[in-house]
Amino acid sequence: MINVLITCIGGYYGIDTIEALKSDSEIDINVIGVDADPTVVNRNFVDTFFCIPNADEDPESFINSLYEICEKYNVDIIIPGADEEAYALSLSKDIFERLGVKCAVQDKDIMEIISDKLVFFNKMSELNIRTPKFSGVSNLDDLINNSDYLGFPDKRIILKPRVGRGARGLMVIDDQITSPTEGQESRGYWLGNIESAIKYLGNKQSSNNSDLKLIAMEYLPGDIYDVDCVANNGLPIAIIPRKRLANTPFSRGVEGHEIENNKMILDITTETIKALSLGYVFDCDFGTHANGEPGILEINPRWSGSVAASLGSGVNIPSLIVRVLMGIEFDQIEPTYGNKIFPTTRMGFSS
Repeated sequence: MINVLITCIGGYYGIDTIEALKSDSEIDINVIGVDADPTVVNRNFVDTFFCIPNADEDPESFINSLYEICEKYNVDIIIPGADEEAYALSLSKDIFERLGVKCAVQDKDIMEIISDKLVFFNKMSELNIRTPKFSGVSNLDDLINNSDYLGFPDKRIILKPRVGRGARGLMVIDDQITSPTEGQESRGYWLGNIESAIKYLGNKQSSNNSDLKLIAMEYLPGDIYDVDCVANNGLPIAIIPRKRLANTPFSRGVEGHEIENNKMILDITTETIKALSLGYVFDCDFGTHANGEPGILEINPRWSGSVAASLGSGVNIPSLIVRVLMGIEFDQIEPTYGNKIFPTTRMGFSS
């Protein structure tokens, strides 16, 4: 039996990830799930559940709790489900490795690159890997002086915190907007014109009395892709591009995906994996220009919350990373393209 501990088990598609792990009939996987919320419904679908401290609020207690669980339950593998947990684990990776636990997280030097979007984009530019046009924004002058370079006002400008995930803190500057609006409250983004953005950011900088610590980038109007990846020391094992079927370019991708054989994205992802010597399991996000040319937006240091959608390609990413880490043979990776995956409201059953 292989004991696999998954953090942040309360994710929206957590039950699908658990079922993907359990669906590999050739290996016996015992799933230990942990989450900072003791009431998450997915606690009913793991073999054992623990409520542990929040990694963002108290990383030391988070690590200590994980260590106690690993020691008591002979955990073989830890797979993080959230960025903050991956960061905390990368700093304590050696502690778990001495216990015989394999942590599916990048080394801390790689985490330092991919956790800061400006550092990441600068690194990609240094490696001649395609990204959208971008610039760092520490103050209002940075935004104003670089707006022409980013294509404004003909194109929108996207502003994001240098450190953060998803659409949290995202701002969209559009010269066609007459007044700022709010959208998507749970993971909302700010939308407004350049004048209202300057006012909004000026107030924010004054209240915080610090640099803005943002990255500005050109808006890519084409399709958005989530790319599930498994790699080992810079060697790609599986790369599964999923085109989002979304009504808004800033959605969480919950409208569905289509598995697509996008050669440009496959090539850029392969190049990035080799250049950064990436390993384990992670998720890349891509945007595309109107002509379909892609640019990498970010690398998430953990598997996607919707990683089970990879099953639509015939590749079971959750099971595959377990096989890779445990040295278990796996079939040649030959994804099936063209299939679509849609989320539904469903019942889960537990004995």
